[in-house]
Amino acid sequence: MKTEFAPEWIDWIQTNVSAGRDKDGIFKILIDEGYAHFAIVAQMNHTPSRPVHEIINPLKAAQPAQVTQSAATHPSDHSRKFSRNHGMPIAKSQIYVANATEHSSDQIDLRTVDNFLNPQECTALIEIINSKKRPSEVANFEIDTRFRTSQTCDLGTFQDPIIADIDRRICSLIGIDPAYSECIQGQYYEVGQEFKAHTDFFEIDGFDTHCAEFGQRTYTVMVYLNDVEQGGETVFRHVGAQLKPQTGKAVIWNSLNPDGSPNQQSLHQAKPVEKGYKAVITKWFRTRAPHGTSSEMFSNTVNERVPHYTAKGVLKTQLPKPLFKTVNNYYQDNRKDLKSEFVAGGFIFDGNTKDASSPSQGSTPKSTRCENRPSSSVIELTQQLRADIHDALKPLMEDWSGQALEPTYVYGIREYHNGAVLKMHRDRIDTHIISAIINVEQETDVDWPLVIEDNYYRKHHVIMQPGDMVFYESARLLHGRPLKFEGAAFANVFCHFKPVGYAPPE
Repeated sequence: MKTEFAPEWIDWIQTNVSAGRDKDGIFKILIDEGYAHFAIVAQMNHTPSRPVHEIINPLKAAQPAQVTQSAATHPSDHSRKFSRNHGMPIAKSQIYVANATEHSSDQIDLRTVDNFLNPQECTALIEIINSKKRPSEVANFEIDTRFRTSQTCDLGTFQDPIIADIDRRICSLIGIDPAYSECIQGQYYEVGQEFKAHTDFFEIDGFDTHCAEFGQRTYTVMVYLNDVEQGGETVFRHVGAQLKPQTGKAVIWNSLNPDGSPNQQSLHQAKPVEKGYKAVITKWFRTRAPHGTSSEMFSNTVNERVPHYTAKGVLKTQLPKPLFKTVNNYYQDNRKDLKSEFVAGGFIFDGNTKDASSPSQGSTPKSTRCENRPSSSVIELTQQLRADIHDALKPLMEDWSGQALEPTYVYGIREYHNGAVLKMHRDRIDTHIISAIINVEQETDVDWPLVIEDNYYRKHHVIMQPGDMVFYESARLLHGRPLKFEGAAFANVFCHFKPVGYAPPE
């Protein structure tokens, strides 16, 4: 099926449209001449008001510049742009993507995120794709087999933790609930293989078949898995964007206009690979979830709309040694003054007991080491020590975050007791924006990791020793210690800042 118009056909279209002839009739002629539905829509900036098979070709045989027959005209009113294959309105502001570079214009919401996947993740996905790839298909069965010559792997059929985690991360990245998404796919292109210019939304002729339950496609997230030696660029011709494949780069775009109508400016192509190979993964999102699903489409929380200030959002480093010595000595000298701590919301609880808030599936005897003790206690700091901690960390954290910071709060020394669990959570959006955890002392039987997601929603298990500290964007990033602590004591200090002039998201 043809997608490129010769100059004489372009002139023919312009001549007949200018003459006021029936656009649907012109559309049918082009269909009968073998042009792809989406290519005609893009060229004419017109979508037929009824299925193409119901339109009568006003000429039995059409050649450039031959149309002389008058055709009925249609009123050019606002309602005509809403074809029955439109989706739902989505404002660009509803999608917050950390680390995104915007290629957007008034024509399309198009963004890229460098290094969304790391090289190890990309290599693992390429191996899986190669294990079970098949010739790629297209929604329109009439399209020429040369239109899309890549190979496809249905990654959603694999019970693989890597695929499941990356699928989760893609949904989190753009803040759309997984119920509104299709299964993740892998595509593989060898030399000479391509996907000619196309759009991801479904045309009218295929809408009833593909969209009856889940609705129209909206956002696409595609991630390059390798650096292509030559060729393989993704080209959005109408907006002048040509993207070179780079390992781990995510490309995100909406196939619909803000009003929910199909966006012809989202026309794009995968250019032929000229040297090497090209591997990508793709995930599409829809306007509806399966029947009976109660989830809202947009899943991100207000915390996830807090601005990000660093690429990763997490950095493990060390407290200056003189300050660590001061804090550690204070802890050792004042352990007798530990006071029981009860944190509102049940964020800290005893993992040795069966509790509805506990991730534990069973009940184990409470350790004698924490009998009749809370899961955590606290030692209050002097005002001078709080100021010393803020003063020492402020320039270090300003350098890390690239922001002028003002101190908001230094917590006391929290000591966790045997069996303690710290729920995964995000911190306060008004004060806990750029924060640090300082490891003061520990008596552990096994390592007790800090589990934290970065700005790419990748989970890290950070092991800390006394004197270590972690800088993190605490209001944005999910973090906690969900594994049960095994040991006598684990002592931390929390130090919080916010950027000067910061205002919480609404």
